[in-house]
Amino acid sequence: MPEFQMPPRSAQPPKRVPRFKRQTADARKQQLIAAAIECLAEGGLAAFTIDRICRKAGISRGLISHYFKGKNALLIAAYDVMTGNLDAMAASGLALARFDPAAALRDTIEANFAEASFNKNELKAWLAVWGEVATNAELKAVHRKRYAAYHSSLTAAIAGLAQRRERKVDAERLAKMFIALVDGLWLEWCLDVRLLSQEEAKAACFGLLEPYLGSLQE
Repeated sequence: MPEFQMPPRSAQPPKRVPRFKRQTADARKQQLIAAAIECLAEGGLAAFTIDRICRKAGISRGLISHYFKGKNALLIAAYDVMTGNLDAMAASGLALARFDPAAALRDTIEANFAEASFNKNELKAWLAVWGEVATNAELKAVHRKRYAAYHSSLTAAIAGLAQRRERKVDAERLAKMFIALVDGLWLEWCLDVRLLSQEEAKAACFGLLEPYLGSLQE
């Protein structure tokens, strides 16, 4: 009978494949922010609690203080994400306004009432935060910074189009009127979706700008 021999050992043991991939700190922060926005949309500031946010994010309560210096810091981070699209809009608006200010304004109207931003969950979250901006100094500072960037892009587009069409327009004032109108339309739609449609909201914005600037249609 041949002598039994053990198979040779490999030089290195096989690597163990982890069952779960550990998330990065940034991924966990984004999870918490997304959960915070969901809580705001579901129940306003009353639903914006540490326990509820952590349950929704699937993250232990103890970790939240590791990523944020309290609930107010998380609220500011959530608002920062919510207004991030305004920053993007401002940047693209300024770039486009140099070449085609009418298209910049038209695209801004479309973006404000696109499904991604003009939906009930998104607007309910905005409604909850807006109420806090008036009394929260840190949140107000973020709001002012975002507003200034957005207002600047709109002013540039309005002034550029007025100059091309040889129209006398107070661009800064008209930009403020436009922002106030959009905010009002968002608020009305949030309170009762039956009050106006997306198309009616967009038509109201065109109706504000076109008497001063002429047609914005292609």
